[in-house]
Amino acid sequence: MRLIILSTLLFFFNPIYAQEGTKIDLKNVDVATNKLPTIILFGDEYTIRDRDELLESLLKSQFYRTDLEIVINLQEFISKREFNFKHSGSIKINIDSRKLKNQNRYNSQIQSDIYISNFLRKVKSVRMDSSLSGILERRVLKNQINLIQKQIDSLGIETRNDNINVDIKDLKKIKKLQRKQNQIIKRLEKITVLEMNIFTE
Repeated sequence: MRLIILSTLLFFFNPIYAQEGTKIDLKNVDVATNKLPTIILFGDEYTIRDRDELLESLLKSQFYRTDLEIVINLQEFISKREFNFKHSGSIKINIDSRKLKNQNRYNSQIQSDIYISNFLRKVKSVRMDSSLSGILERRVLKNQINLIQKQIDSLGIETRNDNINVDIKDLKKIKKLQRKQNQIIKRLEKITVLEMNIFTE
C-alpha cells in the first residue's frame, strides 16, 4: 500500500502487521537564491527548498524505527553541485540539545499539526551528523558478535560425507552462543548512527 502525502514526499508501508517500512523521499529543485533554507550536513552547508517539509515529515514519523529510509536531493550552498543523501535506519532527533522522545506532541497528539506549524516558524538552523555514541556502541557490539562467532567456530565440528557431526555437549554450547549472538545482533540493529539537531535559539 502506498500513501502519497505530498507531490514530492512519499511514505511507503509494507502491509505486514506492525512491520511497515517507511520511506521519505524529498526532492529538491534548482536553487537560484541563497535566501532558501539551508541544512548543515556533516559540517557542510546545503540549500534545501523543502526543509520544512522534511522536518514536518520526520517529526510526524516513527523516526526511531530501524526500517526508516530517507532520500534527500541537495545542492551545495556555494558551488550549486547537486547530489543525493540517503540514509537507512532510525534517527536521533535533538531540539535545542534535548533529545526528542519517541512519542511526543508532534507524532502522537490530535493537535500535532498546530504544534509542528508553530515549531517550524521558530527553527533557525538544522544540522545532521553522525552519532558518535551510536558509532562507538555499534563497534563494541560488532566485536562481541565476532568474538562469539570465533567461540562457535572453535568448537569440535566434523564434516564427513557432507554430514556434520557435533558432540552433544558442544551442540548445547553452540545453541547457547547463537542465542546470545542473535540478541546482540538485535541490539545492534536498533542503534542510531544518524543524529539531527534542530535549533530554535
